[in-house]
Amino acid sequence: MTRVLIVAAHPDDAELALGGTIARLTDGGAQVTVALFTVSETADGADRGRRRRRAAAEAAAEVLGHRLHWLGDGRYDQVEDLPEYRAVALVDDLVARTDPDTVISHWDGDSHGDHVRVARAVVASSRRWPHAALAQFGPNEHRTVRHAQFVPQLYVPTADQLARKARALACYRYPGQGFRPLDPGTVELFDRARGAAVGLDAAEGLRLVRHRLTPGRPLL
Repeated sequence: MTRVLIVAAHPDDAELALGGTIARLTDGGAQVTVALFTVSETADGADRGRRRRRAAAEAAAEVLGHRLHWLGDGRYDQVEDLPEYRAVALVDDLVARTDPDTVISHWDGDSHGDHVRVARAVVASSRRWPHAALAQFGPNEHRTVRHAQFVPQLYVPTADQLARKARALACYRYPGQGFRPLDPGTVELFDRARGAAVGLDAAEGLRLVRHRLTPGRPLL
């Protein structure tokens, strides 16, 4: 069984960038774990808001079929609250316990500081797992110049998973949310444009940072 670990800064990061990929992998029998560094929700009363966003992430996991893991037991709201060595240690421990074939995280050229911190922690941790592939997904914020600067090397066909991805993103629409509303329509347009670049109806893109050809250990 292929094991894939996705390490993200916030709830909805993985669904926005890789919702179709996750659904495709889980449909194919892969074991996918999405590990989140933060809850990152303080609106509508800190405790109530955090409960709602955790519940949204859990509902999205049900839709896409992945396992959900909260790094630090979900007590963090900003990645910058963690010293870098602590963030690296959390990734070290998680990879040791899940033994993934592939680790996927943020691109270190992202415009969001929390995303860059997570990317750096994953890259630093990679010294401990040279057998596993490492890939990165691009910025989710299409209004930043960094979005256009991300150029994928790997394209995952996701046309058949567009509806499930939209349902997963819909889990994050709830009263009193403290983050900018998601725009599933625009997300689908970008997925279709990504696919058109390689002759597909829709696709999600990754940058391959490291992959060692090893019998019995697939990339995805």
